[in-house]
Amino acid sequence: MSKIPTDLTDEEIEECIDGSSDVDMIREIMTMEDVWDEDSTHINEENFATRFAYAIEGFIDADDHTPEYDEAWDNNYEWAMTIAENINDKLHEEE
Repeated sequence: MSKIPTDLTDEEIEECIDGSSDVDMIREIMTMEDVWDEDSTHINEENFATRFAYAIEGFIDADDHTPEYDEAWDNNYEWAMTIAENINDKLHEEE
């Protein structure tokens, strides 16, 4: 039986992060309409990653639109893709 994002505990979300991030922010992102479709059984990983990368772009220590900035943004996006994949795995793991 699949879970929905609101079923996940903070600890379960933290297990999906592979680092440190704001669990409340992740919870908010993964329940947004374009990220989670209530008729679906998973979150859209690309939409989650885009929203996550934009949410934390203020922490990038580089000027906008420089190669350093773009690399950091891409790294955040890839990190978020991994988080989203882990969340989807967590939503569908057997109990």
